[in-house]
Amino acid sequence: MALLPHEESKTKRVLFVTRKWPPAVGGMETYSVELVNELAHLCDLTVRKLHGRRDGRPPSFVALLHFTLLSTIAIAMGKRFDVIHVGDLVLWPLSVIAHIFQRSARVVIASHGTDIGFTRCKGTVPFIYRRYLALAVRVCPRKLRVIANSHYTAVCCRAVGFRDVVVIAPGVSAPAAVEGASEAVEPYVLYVGRLARRKGAGWFAQYVLPLLASEIKLLVVGPPWDDSEWRAVSGNSRVEYRGAVTCREELRQLRRKALAVIVPNVPTGLDFEGFGLTALEAAADGGVLLASGIEGIVDAVVDGETGFLLPALDARAWASKVSEISQWSLNERTSFVRQSRRVIRTRYSWSRVACETLEYYRVPGREL
Repeated sequence: MALLPHEESKTKRVLFVTRKWPPAVGGMETYSVELVNELAHLCDLTVRKLHGRRDGRPPSFVALLHFTLLSTIAIAMGKRFDVIHVGDLVLWPLSVIAHIFQRSARVVIASHGTDIGFTRCKGTVPFIYRRYLALAVRVCPRKLRVIANSHYTAVCCRAVGFRDVVVIAPGVSAPAAVEGASEAVEPYVLYVGRLARRKGAGWFAQYVLPLLASEIKLLVVGPPWDDSEWRAVSGNSRVEYRGAVTCREELRQLRRKALAVIVPNVPTGLDFEGFGLTALEAAADGGVLLASGIEGIVDAVVDGETGFLLPALDARAWASKVSEISQWSLNERTSFVRQSRRVIRTRYSWSRVACETLEYYRVPGREL
């Protein structure tokens, strides 16, 4: 008797290999953990993971080499799998090993933006990495499939030579209840993320904040990354720097009480935003989101429903939107937040990500 689709997926043997795992912190770590949790209910899942360091940083290069070697041995000499899911493009050599030793397995690699965007950076290490990915395009098996986290990431993957690319946007974990807005909205705009140039906090502090009412301040949460960005926010009397906030509930309350939560990325011509998980998190936590309509961020925001997409580097447009939101009544704000979170819960659930990923495992690959 033939198996039904859901019964067939339960018997599918999947190996998930990732170098991005807590206690390291980041969007790729979130992707790995949440997707693994959902896939575990849908298939026969085996996970090989490399834990990050206790201080939240990714593992050392030596640890990565050791992990890659052990994963190579596991693929070559371990149990047979129907699917081998490689966590990001850095680990592409494992796809070659899988092709050699597990020829019947379907091999997919996830791309998160940073793993392809690093090729655009300047310097010796990015140059070596460009050559490393160029080698991947030449030697990876033709049946290799790439799962991109946004349409922009997919375009970049195809630009370097990968052909079989599909877009599956990540999800976000939202509280079960669909709540309205907080009555205690405070006169601050919230930025959450690394202080890196492309993230735009320094640009907002320098060009948008002076256009806003004097009582509105910028609250910054996140670690310093670029010296120029740190100088732009630390030297501004209207900016309050909170450092890293590790308590999830505290961050949720900051987002709910903020006048607006901003993701003001600016184009740099080099590195780019592959998706913009902080945008999803802001909307899921009940914040009113304003984000730059560039790169992978456009896949993380349903404009007018989960937030508002604004032109990057247009200070007056940003100031105008913040001022408009500051005039909302409590009912207007509550209505928007409720609608936003309903959309988030249906369109950006991790169960949806897992089901689409599992379906992609089944669809025949493109033979070139």
